[in-house]
Amino acid sequence: MGNYYYLIAGLADISLDDSKAPASAESLRAELYDALDAADRKVMDMLLMENDCRNLISMLRDGSVAADAPLGLLSAERMEELVAQVKADEAPAKDIPAFMYTFVQEWLNDSWREHAAFAEDRLWSLFYEYAMGSGNEFVRKWYEFNLDLNNILSAITARTYGLDMQKVIVGNNATAQALRTSGARDWGLSQEIDFFDDVVRLIDEDDLAQRERKTDMLRWRWLEENTFFNYFTVERLFSYMVRLSMVERWTTLDKEKGQQLFRQLIGELKEQTEVPAEFR
Repeated sequence: MGNYYYLIAGLADISLDDSKAPASAESLRAELYDALDAADRKVMDMLLMENDCRNLISMLRDGSVAADAPLGLLSAERMEELVAQVKADEAPAKDIPAFMYTFVQEWLNDSWREHAAFAEDRLWSLFYEYAMGSGNEFVRKWYEFNLDLNNILSAITARTYGLDMQKVIVGNNATAQALRTSGARDWGLSQEIDFFDDVVRLIDEDDLAQRERKTDMLRWRWLEENTFFNYFTVERLFSYMVRLSMVERWTTLDKEKGQQLFRQLIGELKEQTEVPAEFR
């Protein structure tokens, strides 16, 4: 692990309230990668792998990766080769994370591929499991934090709208298991998850765009608190890249669009009536 004094000292201050990002995440990433050692590149690669997951779903669902798709580790051509390898029952290639190979195998199983929402949840479940096996402690904690945050929000939404809890919970860690099985009002988590009450308070926010923004504020706060003593390390760079991506997203996502996406999500959840065996 390296120390990146000049890189980090030169980063512009950013806030979630900024009206414009000081640089694009993609251009900054290209600049940072030249200065990172091999081990730290693998840490930063997790952010690119998130884009690979989004692009893989897009390719399998739509037949191709969009020209303006976010940059990942794998090109569209490499993803097409991955699908061909799975169809040919070839062994996974070394440059492909095993969870992606597994997901494509499952996607090609006609018993559940039509369930697009379930498919996306399944991929993210596999990704979180992979990410939480990282050799970097900060990365492991960051992705488990996100898994727990998203699952608690999903559980509260499911309870509010009378949805099946089994359909909306992702992953298999202790929090996910509690949300699936506990009958307690707080699922037994209020004393186990230090941000549980913060998540519950988000539901009191009627403005759906503001609710999403406050959720990002929780993520922002977690990143700042958990890199407080990482002054010049890759963890600080990772945190900065995530926060910069948040700023970029909020400068392009308006309030009306945010509410539309949330209503669409609720509608899709209500329409789902059958849970494939892989998600039980």
